Amino acid sequence: MLDQETVRNIFKGEFIGKEIYFLESTESTNDKALEIGKKREDSEGIVVVADSQTKGKGRLGRHWISPPGVNLYFSVILKPDIPPIEAPLITLAAAVAVSSVLRTWKGVPADIKWPNDIMIKGKKVGGILTEMRTSGNEIDLVVIGIGLNVNMPIGDLPEDIRSATTTLEIEKDAPSDRAGLLRGLLAGLDNAYKNLLNGNKRALINGWLSLNCTIGNRVIVRDSNRTITGIAENIGQNGELIVKLESGGTEVVNAGDVTILKN
Repeated sequence: MLDQETVRNIFKGEFIGKEIYFLESTESTNDKALEIGKKREDSEGIVVVADSQTKGKGRLGRHWISPPGVNLYFSVILKPDIPPIEAPLITLAAAVAVSSVLRTWKGVPADIKWPNDIMIKGKKVGGILTEMRTSGNEIDLVVIGIGLNVNMPIGDLPEDIRSATTTLEIEKDAPSDRAGLLRGLLAGLDNAYKNLLNGNKRALINGWLSLNCTIGNRVIVRDSNRTITGIAENIGQNGELIVKLESGGTEVVNAGDVTILKN
């Protein structure tokens, strides 16, 4: 079980974990973290953990299914001294941290589908939602929200997404200790954030490339305005997806929903 006593002192890193809030239920940990971040100047490193969400958020306005007692849902407040154009690197850093922890702590072959999906053997096990508030050319705050399917019965999901989704319990054929996993994830995020602030973007990008399942595949990328098809060729210095189009041209994508096409 996750509760306030278990979670409050579960981890304190150099940047992350200065305070940890636990909520039995909330609409969205990201919304709660944004609310705290706006009110408090000293909010960097605060973590909001919930046992369930009533309005959990995914990318592109999707709903993140968040039943109690089975999964992890948490958000971290950051205030990085980097330009907004580099903010996508925070999502990449978080994805590298989550995938690396799942590989080392749980022994599962987790990888990353650009920009924010955590996958195991082609099925989604988790997602990252990064939300940012800026003033001019400065970042006021960034909230990283992470949802991870841990011990949830797959039957709790809508039938139309079950075949594309997995959980750690399914992959390991055993339930996982959510508190221990949360501790490992916060430690991984703290280390990844420290490396990002140190300015070694190349090491971060190389780490992402070593863990991704996107580059080299034929993909469809959709955003609110268009759909493009091509080969995911690389990522740019700020985390953009570089797609080689079927026409021979190249498209740089800053945001979108990626579907990997089977050969």
